[in-house]
Amino acid sequence: MKLITIVLFIFAVGCGAPSKNTGPIIDSKTESDVITSKNNPTSTEPTVVKPILPKGAVIGNYNGDLKPFYAHVSKIDTKKGVTTVSFESKKYPDVLIPKTYGGTVAPLILEGFDRDLLLVTAKLEDPNFNKYFLYVLRNSTWKPVMNGFAIHKSNNPETIQVIRVNPEKPNELLRYYSVFDLDSTSELGYTWRLLEESVVKNNW
Repeated sequence: MKLITIVLFIFAVGCGAPSKNTGPIIDSKTESDVITSKNNPTSTEPTVVKPILPKGAVIGNYNGDLKPFYAHVSKIDTKKGVTTVSFESKKYPDVLIPKTYGGTVAPLILEGFDRDLLLVTAKLEDPNFNKYFLYVLRNSTWKPVMNGFAIHKSNNPETIQVIRVNPEKPNELLRYYSVFDLDSTSELGYTWRLLEESVVKNNW
C-alpha cells in the first residue's frame, strides 16, 4: 500500500511540473503590425513651416545671399495714384511707385548678376500702357537700376523679354519701349512703334 502511494505521488508531481522546453516565445505583434511599423517609422526631423504667400507674391534671391524672400503689391491708392510693394517680414522698406494704379511683381534673373532684380509691371491711368520699373537691393535699400519706361499693349510686351543684358556692353541693359509715330497707312493715322535702346545700369 505504501508503495502504491509513493508511485501515485511521483506521477502527480511529474504531471504538474512545468516543462523546461516550452518552445519559442511568440510576440503579441502580428506580421501585419510589424510591416506597418517598418513602413511608418517615427520621424525625428523638425517640421518646416512654409510662409503663407499673399496673393500675387513672388519669391526671389533679391539679396544675393541665397536666402530668398517674397515681394508683393500690398496696397493700391487709386486716389493718389500710388502703388506700394512690400516684402516678407517687413525686413526691407516698401517701394512706393507714384502715378501708377496697381500692377505685378516678378524676379528678373539676368546672366552675370549675383542676385535677382525686382521687376514691377505697373498699370497707368491709360490702360493701353504698361510701365516697367527695375530695382536692385543694395545695403538693405531698394534702388532703381534705370528710369521707368512704357510699352503700348499693341506691341504685345508679354511676348518679348522687355529687359536683357547688352552682349556687346556688359555694363548696359537693353530695353524695349513704345514711341508714337504718324502713319498714313494706319486707319487711325498713327501707330505705336516698338524700339530698343541700351542704357547704363544705375546703382551697380
